[in-house]
Amino acid sequence: MSKLLIEGYPKFKKKTSDPERTLEISEFFCDTIQGENFIGWPATFLRVQHCTQSCIFCDTTEIWRHGNPYSFDELFGLMDQADLQRKFKMGQRLVLTGGSPVQQQDKLILFLNELISRYGSKPYIEIENEATLMPKDELIALVDCWNNSPKLSNSYNPRDFRYQPEILKKLASLNNSWFKFVVSCEEDWKEIKKDFLDTHLITEKQIVLMPLGASRSELEKYRELVLDIAIRENVRYSTREHIVLWDKKKGV
Repeated sequence: MSKLLIEGYPKFKKKTSDPERTLEISEFFCDTIQGENFIGWPATFLRVQHCTQSCIFCDTTEIWRHGNPYSFDELFGLMDQADLQRKFKMGQRLVLTGGSPVQQQDKLILFLNELISRYGSKPYIEIENEATLMPKDELIALVDCWNNSPKLSNSYNPRDFRYQPEILKKLASLNNSWFKFVVSCEEDWKEIKKDFLDTHLITEKQIVLMPLGASRSELEKYRELVLDIAIRENVRYSTREHIVLWDKKKGV
């Protein structure tokens, strides 16, 4: 079962002595599964603090708003304690999530390169990304799977903050990039078609529809509607398996 290595809230710690080799972390846990898009893969989640968005339906808002600075050495120590070198070699994936990982991409690039050097091999790396910041080529080269989640108007984020065509176009050009959309009604699909498909920013093959739901009851409310839309439009559907299994429980 999931092993919690860092819980950013409500604990607080002193700043590290080397800010250049430090990440702001909200949560760090391993021995769980990926619950969205490529569901079921054994996974370790490194959740960074801060985000560019503030979605009304976010299921991790109260986590990524809090956090603490952790040096690379502290993180490597926790990884060694959890035997992650062996687990990564066996296939457990490293998922960079948030919040917004790309906000800390310079430090993540350094951290991942040091991790690879330390372990002598690279884990399979996924990144969960709100698609509002341009990723650097150095980060793109390290990531095996881009789980992008552009926000629609149903998130209540201002359009200028959430909709970035040039960034979407760059991400869509990658052959390991998918776009997850949180959907609760037909109007959401119309918005996806108008802003993302009709503009040729992404393709149908890259789309994944997920029902809105930060709890089991919400998922049940919207699941059948979203599934019907996905089948009708010939795009992929994804549940939120971590919500199905554990409801609102954190650190899983």
